[in-house]
Amino acid sequence: MDEQSTMGAPEAGLLRRLAALTYDCLLLFAILFVGTLALLPLTGGEAITPASQGLGTYLAYRGYLALLALGYFGLAWTRSGQTLGMMAWRIRLVATDDRAAGWPASTLRFATGLALAITAEYGLRLAFEPGGLAQGLAAAFLLLPILLHFAWIAIDARGRSLQDLACRMRILRVGKS
Repeated sequence: MDEQSTMGAPEAGLLRRLAALTYDCLLLFAILFVGTLALLPLTGGEAITPASQGLGTYLAYRGYLALLALGYFGLAWTRSGQTLGMMAWRIRLVATDDRAAGWPASTLRFATGLALAITAEYGLRLAFEPGGLAQGLAAAFLLLPILLHFAWIAIDARGRSLQDLACRMRILRVGKS
């Protein structure tokens, strides 16, 4: 790799991963904000919703935002293995053979993370809306994947998440702790 070799480095723990993810989400929101701001002249300054712009335009906009997010994560993971949040928290993403992640693996990791995030978002929406038992069960069912994903880090002997296992990657601590 480079001067911060990952050979034999310990896997990153849950708190370090969550801290880096929080940092990256703040940066990602800024990127998505600027990306949306660039489109507002095309919509006359109106919000991009299915009601105001039509379902096709709305779905294209959502795809555009997903591509911006993939660009942020994918470029960082394929070049250095670290997003800005990962650099701040001294962790690095590598393939299981300690090589840098390629685009196919990075895209798979992004897609699984996006699926987990969308599922958790809908679960939280259901959990905080008034409703009956069925709605509460649906919310719990939708939140279960993200909870299992992060709980697996504590269960796995090497501290890997389900996403790490699915994508054949590892998140390691690097440099000084």
